[in-house]
Amino acid sequence: MTTAMRAWLMAVRLPTLLIPTIQVATGTGVAYAYAESVNWLLAFYAWLVAVCVTIGTNLINDAIDYEKGGDPVNRFGKPKVINAGLLSHTQVFWGGMLAFAVACAVPLALDVDQLTCFLIVLLCVVCGYCYTGGPYPISYLGLSELFILIFYGGVCVIVPFYAQTYMINGAIILAALQMGLLAIIPNALNNFRDVAVDTAAHKRTLAVRFGQEFARMELMVLAITPFILNLGWLFFEKSMAALMPWLLAPFVYLFLRVIWNNTSGHILNRYFAMSVLIHFFFGILLITGLLI
Repeated sequence: MTTAMRAWLMAVRLPTLLIPTIQVATGTGVAYAYAESVNWLLAFYAWLVAVCVTIGTNLINDAIDYEKGGDPVNRFGKPKVINAGLLSHTQVFWGGMLAFAVACAVPLALDVDQLTCFLIVLLCVVCGYCYTGGPYPISYLGLSELFILIFYGGVCVIVPFYAQTYMINGAIILAALQMGLLAIIPNALNNFRDVAVDTAAHKRTLAVRFGQEFARMELMVLAITPFILNLGWLFFEKSMAALMPWLLAPFVYLFLRVIWNNTSGHILNRYFAMSVLIHFFFGILLITGLLI
């Protein structure tokens, strides 16, 4: 693998692409459980849009944070490619814009209402850019949790379901809420870790606004609530879906124990991947339970 390819894989934050992947898979899986058929090409297009918007958001975030001084070289997270000299600011910024352009082009390949699909994708792209860019950046105002819940929960889960079934029911709303809450955890963990750095950069995350103890409690609520909500599947007569994700309970306990006892950035970095994998396998187990 070339150095340039490694740099781009680092820049797009490859592990985070599991998040849109499992969100679209969950929406499609719930659709299959209810409709017993899936248009796999449509599911692929939904996944491609979600991944491209995520890549674009990640790259634009890095480029604009670099401009604002929000990614100093002494941060606890993995080194960013611009600071490391692996890619230039211009390359990262226009790489993000290219990813956004690909996302906007996908609706042109659909046989369904192209204009409506394009407008939905365009709205997601604008929000992705405004996550860090624009006069009122979402992440700098402490609204990143709401953005993730709406985009990764509402859009990435509900829209693929609706595209397959042409309906919205209580089951998909429940799944979207569960998966949306879990999708927030990696971002909230970073905010918990980066309170000092974000304060210096005037990045008013919830962790900065209300402190690390609040951020710790937020992580606990985000991790536990989806499991409580999982009992809601009993009302839809999906008992296996209500039970299967509980197989992850020991890993969630381990994750929360580390969060409760540590604020060290170096220790918390080790558990970022765990937060992503808990979210991913929760979706896998939920889908499995629905299809058994």
